[in-house]
Amino acid sequence: MKTRFLLTLAPVVVLLLLSASLALGGAIRDGSLSAYSNGSTITVRWVSEDETTTTGFIVERKAGIDGVFIPLTEVPIAPRGSGASYEFVDNTAFRATGSFYVYRITAVGSGLAPYEVSVNHNVSGVRRTWGSIKAMFR
Repeated sequence: MKTRFLLTLAPVVVLLLLSASLALGGAIRDGSLSAYSNGSTITVRWVSEDETTTTGFIVERKAGIDGVFIPLTEVPIAPRGSGASYEFVDNTAFRATGSFYVYRITAVGSGLAPYEVSVNHNVSGVRRTWGSIKAMFR
């Protein structure tokens, strides 16, 4: 009797484990979110893990730890499954006043918590001033 019960329960356990592993999966692959500064721009990169319910990614930035996130862009996507690479280049970072930034990536439609990555960004005063002067003549 016990053996028959265990054999009947086995497929249920397998389905529960499979659904739990799918639920714990994220929209962004673990360890793939990175950000780096080249002195004038900041590049944020990530690789998707599961895009089945994702319709896009929202990229936000805040200066320092206590800053407020401001939206920078929304990257719309056509879900491709998983393993797609994405990159956002922040050309406006030289205008900001801080040198430590936190970027937040939210997968729209996934219902998952946002992902965050931080980066140090040191822009010289000359570059910041020159960028502002160029912007006046555009």
